[in-house]
Amino acid sequence: MAWKIQINPISCLFKDKTGNNSRKSKPKESIEVETIFILSAGRTGTRFFQDFFNTCFSQVYAVHEPQPDFFDMGMQKIRTDLIFDVSCQNICEFRKPLLKQVLSTPETTYIESNPHAAYLIPELMATFSSIKFLYVVRNPIDSVRSFYAKSPKDSGGEMLFYGENDHRKRICPKDFPGDGWEKEWPDFNRVHKIAWYWNKVNSIIQESLQNSENSLQIKYEDFFSKNQSIREKTILQVIEFLKLTEKRDADWNKINHIMNQKSNATKVEYLPPFEQWPIREKEMFKALTKEMRIKLNYK
Repeated sequence: MAWKIQINPISCLFKDKTGNNSRKSKPKESIEVETIFILSAGRTGTRFFQDFFNTCFSQVYAVHEPQPDFFDMGMQKIRTDLIFDVSCQNICEFRKPLLKQVLSTPETTYIESNPHAAYLIPELMATFSSIKFLYVVRNPIDSVRSFYAKSPKDSGGEMLFYGENDHRKRICPKDFPGDGWEKEWPDFNRVHKIAWYWNKVNSIIQESLQNSENSLQIKYEDFFSKNQSIREKTILQVIEFLKLTEKRDADWNKINHIMNQKSNATKVEYLPPFEQWPIREKEMFKALTKEMRIKLNYK
């Protein structure tokens, strides 16, 4: 059964905090669009998921971080008193063109793979009349090394994630009252900042999805496992939860073909394996990621 999102050709209807439509006029048409958001802290194959779903499931229209990508709205929510209903309205207006695009094609399911949506989960839940979330987690060591390698030091002017030339003012401890790392932050190197970021974003997602029946959490390591049994079990779990097709109808030729490809994959390593890190760096990393390492069952 598809989930309904009602779209007015002129404006969108969305639900306010009480669950009521914030505009009284009824839409000119009622359109069914299945809506799925793929959440993570990043470096979890976000672009790959776009290709995976578009290739393997004919009814899917999948996108990767469409513009506006929600980063600015998320920061505005965290750092200002952005009104909840205004956020919902903005989300609706930003995504209405994409949803209309879905309606103009044979596709019936809209999937957005977007780590920046992590800051707006309550707003997304209120904006869409029904929604599902696929939450992908990844080992913090591999995540940090991947983030660091994606925008490595001395990369010829390329924007560095949490680097001095990062043009995006990303989250930091002072954005969260009571965060224990605010005093130490000015002395953090990029590895420390990325480790803190991994922990914080995953904690935000976990808190937002707490007790949600419309979310599925999977491990990156399982979905991309070299062990075929583990990989196929995880993929089937995703297919079944998202109700994209009957398990028996899954096209494993397409699935296995694209699983052998990597989109947006980091190929060069700029940080050595964790075992080679100085003891102090290991201890700092473990302290920064302790909360979510335990909750997500990573050592």
